Amino acid sequence: MAVAICIGILFYMLLSHISIFGSFFAGVWAIVKPLLYGLIIAYLMDPIARFYNTKLFGKMKKQGIARKISVVLAVITVLIVFALLIVAVFPPLVKSIAGLVSTIADVLSSLNASSGDISTILPPAVSGMFSGVSLGPTALSKITDFFTDMLSGVAESSASVGTGVVDVLIAFILAIYYLMDKARLQEMARRFFLLILKERRFVRAREIVTRIDAILLNYIKGNLLEGFIVGVVNGILMAIFGMPYVLLISIVVGVTNLAPTFGPIVGAAIGAILLLLDNPVNALIFLIFTVVIQTIDGYILKPRIFGDSFGVSPLLILISIIIGGRLMGVVGILLAIPFAAIITFLGDGVWTQYKTHKKTIDPDRDTLM
Repeated sequence: MAVAICIGILFYMLLSHISIFGSFFAGVWAIVKPLLYGLIIAYLMDPIARFYNTKLFGKMKKQGIARKISVVLAVITVLIVFALLIVAVFPPLVKSIAGLVSTIADVLSSLNASSGDISTILPPAVSGMFSGVSLGPTALSKITDFFTDMLSGVAESSASVGTGVVDVLIAFILAIYYLMDKARLQEMARRFFLLILKERRFVRAREIVTRIDAILLNYIKGNLLEGFIVGVVNGILMAIFGMPYVLLISIVVGVTNLAPTFGPIVGAAIGAILLLLDNPVNALIFLIFTVVIQTIDGYILKPRIFGDSFGVSPLLILISIIIGGRLMGVVGILLAIPFAAIITFLGDGVWTQYKTHKKTIDPDRDTLM
């Protein structure tokens, strides 16, 4: 009874001072964030470095030098890819955003000038259907506030991207050092875990880490490929139907598709809202082929790319999304599926070990009741 009372008091104290813990973890996260992002970038670049090391310098005697040259080539490859993306995507993307801002300004101006008459902002083909339909002052005010907040949100996001450049640069430099010292870091980690673990447990832990590494790499490569394919197909269909903001909406759809469960819904909603400003018919067509794309993605593309690697419980994925989003924001949401897969893998391993131990104690029992 006394233990239960003490636990209840501790739990109450924790809840009553939750803001202090939140501030503490926020401060720790601000310090650790560049280090963690550096590890993530190094983790993503390591397969490229390993490719160069294996294909070009596999027979080189001094593998230490070969590793450093491979890392340099991996960095150059990443920089070239980013440069090509910026040159190819940035100018038309800026043009699309400028056109969107101009369209929003025209819509708001027309609505305010006509006291909310909807027909003034619709194309001639459908404006007659809404002739005489007007928005009330409250609805007009809410619409104005919505689009004003949207534009201010775009501006704030652009500013936050600018302030995050320093963290990205620091993380990228750290990633290069991580990759250069990979062998030394691995040896240090191996010695540390050999000191605290028995050899049998160390071998088992290494097998688990290898499996987790395969899960993460498979997920990252597959998810990026899936998002790219969905974005490209979306862009092709939008171009066929002559829709505006093709590049902007396709990038939004491709990027949001990386987030599990809710990502495609968010991408479809954003695209439909943007197209609604230009032509409601385009917005409807966009939603229709988005449903088709997501159906094909869910039942054909995703199983082809991932196979059975992520056959985890939808409930566990949802819980992972909520926890990951609360702790790490967008990064946590993106890592929700592999985290759920890792938890499932570890849980299956513990259960298998438990059954083996149980059968060793009671070999006559084939199943657990």
